[in-house]
Amino acid sequence: MSLTSTQRSVARMLIRRYLDQVIANRANIHYSQFRPTQIHAPSGEWATDCSGLCINAFHWADLWTPFLIKDPAGYGYTGIGNTTTILSTNRRRRVPLDHKFFVGDMALFGDSLYHTKHVIICRRNGTYTTSIWTSHGQESGPYDVRINYRSDLLVVVRAESLA
Repeated sequence: MSLTSTQRSVARMLIRRYLDQVIANRANIHYSQFRPTQIHAPSGEWATDCSGLCINAFHWADLWTPFLIKDPAGYGYTGIGNTTTILSTNRRRRVPLDHKFFVGDMALFGDSLYHTKHVIICRRNGTYTTSIWTSHGQESGPYDVRINYRSDLLVVVRAESLA
């Protein structure tokens, strides 16, 4: 069952608030690829990686709504999942680079669609040149980036709940 446009708007607003708070709290967020990931409030001290941050943003929004926002990694928020599962779960919902991006869209980077290495999440709607994304690929993150900050962009996908 897909979400209504109002539900999608609420989900995007909650994801954006989460990411805004994560950016404000970046000094307390560390980098770790530990699995399973845990759900983390945007405040406090904790650790995750790029895919964990994306999954956390969706999970946080899901906790605050009376409707289901599906795990973009496809594992029902069990803490399992990574860039590969985010791509495989959302492969059919690609967003062309000349279209508008919305909060919650995810851009995947890597050598090929079979070897993804990194994911960022859209924090502010916009075009290829105006949208703002959140990256957490190293200890100094999370931080704001533009979609073209790396040369190995593979694809942008929209999660099922936001499509």
